[in-house]
Amino acid sequence: MTDKASHSDVHRTTALTPGTETVEPYGGGKGFRFKIRNVRIDGQTDVVRVRGGGSHKVSFDVLHDCSECGNAVNQVIVGLAGQDRAQASVWNGKRRSGGGLKVVNAGTHVEALAEDNPGPAEWVNVSCDLVVPDEPGVYSVRARYAQAYQGRLMTAEGRAIPQPEYQDVLGWWKVDRPEGPGPESTIGTIIVEA
Repeated sequence: MTDKASHSDVHRTTALTPGTETVEPYGGGKGFRFKIRNVRIDGQTDVVRVRGGGSHKVSFDVLHDCSECGNAVNQVIVGLAGQDRAQASVWNGKRRSGGGLKVVNAGTHVEALAEDNPGPAEWVNVSCDLVVPDEPGVYSVRARYAQAYQGRLMTAEGRAIPQPEYQDVLGWWKVDRPEGPGPESTIGTIIVEA
């Protein structure tokens, strides 16, 4: 099998050990942007074996609590290692996750659903579909932040409202990371068997 992670990866072909969290640090600060836990691929664990590629449902809990992010609209994006763009945006909001649906940038060309929680950050569950190539190999599922004004809010409440997949946010996959998110950003693994 071939590891479809980026060339800079050192053999991280498995995802999180149970009970651990992936943390996206805040660059230069003491805090973090978000944490991810309880990753499930196709309703199973964070590591799955499949016959052939295709679309797979990825769900996880995210806690966005970025006190250093100011009033920016932040996103959590997800994709596969080694690809040029993210495949999905799953969370959109201001500093803290939770607190229900809001509309940010109302009446502008960057209007979007978001969370803007005035209280303590809350863990929220999000989900998306990722497409994995048919070629046998090990595909690392990764997550990172973006600040593209618009992203989808794929919580249960958000999924109930039709939202476009904003293309600008998917292009953040390699912003400040020329090879894309590294092994430290791995949240799951899809193994395509021959």
